[in-house]
Amino acid sequence: METQSFWEATISKRTEYPSLEGNIEVDVAIIGGGITGITTAQRLTSAGKKVAVLEARRIGGGTTGWSSGNLYVPVSPYYQTIRSNRDVQTIQTIAEARSAALDFIELQSTSKNIDCHFSRRPWYYYTYEDKMAAQIESEAVALREAGLQPELVDEVPPLHKSDIKKALRLDGQARFHPLRYVLGLAENVASHGGQLYEYTTVYDYKEEEEYCIVKTTNGTVKASQVVVATHLPIGVHTVHTVAGPYRSYAIAVKLKGEYPDAYFWHNDGIHKTITTHGSESKDLDILMVVGNHHKTGQASDQEYQHYFKELEDYARKAFDVASVEYRWSAQHYRSGDGVPYIGQTHIGAAGLPTMDSKRTYMATSYDADGLTYGTVAGMHISDLILGQENPAWVDAFNPTRIASLSTVTEFIKENANVALQYIKGNPFTADVSEFDEIQKGEGKTIKVNGEKLAAYRDEQNQLHVCSAICPHLLCTVNWNNAEKTWDCPCHGSRFMIDGTVIEGPAIHNLEKKDIPAKQ
Repeated sequence: METQSFWEATISKRTEYPSLEGNIEVDVAIIGGGITGITTAQRLTSAGKKVAVLEARRIGGGTTGWSSGNLYVPVSPYYQTIRSNRDVQTIQTIAEARSAALDFIELQSTSKNIDCHFSRRPWYYYTYEDKMAAQIESEAVALREAGLQPELVDEVPPLHKSDIKKALRLDGQARFHPLRYVLGLAENVASHGGQLYEYTTVYDYKEEEEYCIVKTTNGTVKASQVVVATHLPIGVHTVHTVAGPYRSYAIAVKLKGEYPDAYFWHNDGIHKTITTHGSESKDLDILMVVGNHHKTGQASDQEYQHYFKELEDYARKAFDVASVEYRWSAQHYRSGDGVPYIGQTHIGAAGLPTMDSKRTYMATSYDADGLTYGTVAGMHISDLILGQENPAWVDAFNPTRIASLSTVTEFIKENANVALQYIKGNPFTADVSEFDEIQKGEGKTIKVNGEKLAAYRDEQNQLHVCSAICPHLLCTVNWNNAEKTWDCPCHGSRFMIDGTVIEGPAIHNLEKKDIPAKQ
C-alpha cells in the first residue's frame, strides 16, 4: 500500500497561491505555511500587520497535512516528566497555553465557518499492565498540579473493563480535520490582505539592525520581523544540537461497528494513540492508530514495513476492523526537556546563532504534537510581535534555555548519536558496488569514482541518481523504503528521489548526478 495521509485524501477544495516573483516589503515575513505559520499570519493580519507567508510547497502540505489530527491538553512527554525537568509553574503554563490553543481553534472554526468538523471529546490514558499503573497515577497527580481535573476511572469504553489495570479520563479535548482548518484559516488571511506564496523556497535569511532580509529562489522579502515556522530552523542553529528528529507512524482503518468518540492513550511501555474521526454524513468515519517513533533515517528496510504492520495488527486485535484505508508517517522533533522552543532567536554572521535577536522568531520541537503546540506558537509569537507578551509563556518556551542544565543529558545523547551517524556513513562504504545490484523500487548508496551517490531505480527501470551527502552538514543520507525518500540520520532533512528537499534544516537539494553510460 502506498503512503497517503487521510487528511490529504479528504480535502474537498484547495486554493492555489502564486509563487513569489520579484522583491516585496512587508511588516512580517513568515517562513512556512503550516499551522504555526498560518496561525501567526491570521492573528497578525487581524491586527493590521502587512504579512507575507513563504511556503516551499503547498499551504498545509507539510507536517500539518500528515499529522494525527489530535487536539488535547495532555502531552506525550507527560506532565510528570516535564515537572521533573522544570517545575510546577512550567506545567501550569503549558496546560494554560494548550487549553487556550483548543479554545482558539474552536473559535476560528465556528466564527469563520471552517468546515473542519471540530468537536469536543474525552481523553483516556490506560494500561493493561500492573507495572505501568503507578505511572498513570503519577500523571493524574501532575495533571492536577497543572490545574486540570482528571478522573481515575474503572472503564474505558469500548475496551474490556476486566483487562484494564488503571485508567485516567480528562474531558474537554477535541478533534478536527487539520488540513481543512489550516486551508480555511489561510483563506481568511488572504481575505484580510495577507500575501500567501506557494512553491517559494527560502534559502537565506538575515537580521540587520533596522530590518530583516529573506532571500527566496525568485525574489527577496524585506521585513521588520521574520518568523521561522519551518518545524526546525533552516540552516545551521544551536537548536539542532538538542532537537532530535523522529518519524512516527499512523494507519487509518474502517470499522465494521460503531466508532468510539474519544482519544485513547495506551501505555504498556510503548505509547500508542488511538483516535476516531467521524461526521454526520459518515464520509470521514475512520479510526487511527499512531505510534512507533524512531530516529529519522535510522531504520532498516524491514523495520519501516514492520512499523506499519505492527500498528495494523494492534488495531485488528483491539477493534473489529473492516479494512485498512490509509497509512503514512510524519516527522517531529524532541526538545531537551520536553517543552518546545518558541520565541526570539537569531542567525548572525556566517550563519552562527546567537540569542540576542530583536526581529527573528522560531518555533520547534513539538514532540509529535504540532497541531496544539503549533497553535500555541502562533498565538505566542504574534503576541510578542504585537507587544502583548505573556511573561509566563516567555519563560516556559524561551529558546535561550537550550543551554540550561535540564538539556545537558539530551545534548550529550543527541550529539553522540549524530557522531555515530557520521561514522556509519563514512565515504569508504556503500550499500552496493554496481548499479545492476539495485532492484526496481529500491534505493541504495553506491560509490562511483570515489564519490558516494544515492541511487533509486523506479518501476520503469529508470535510475535516479544524486549525491548521497546531505547539504546541511554533510552527513550521508539513508533510503526510506516506506516513504520512498532519502532521509538524513543526523538532523532529519529529507529528500525526494530526485534530490528535492522535502523538510528539515537543509536548504538546498541533493545534487543531481549523471549516470555512467554503461549503466
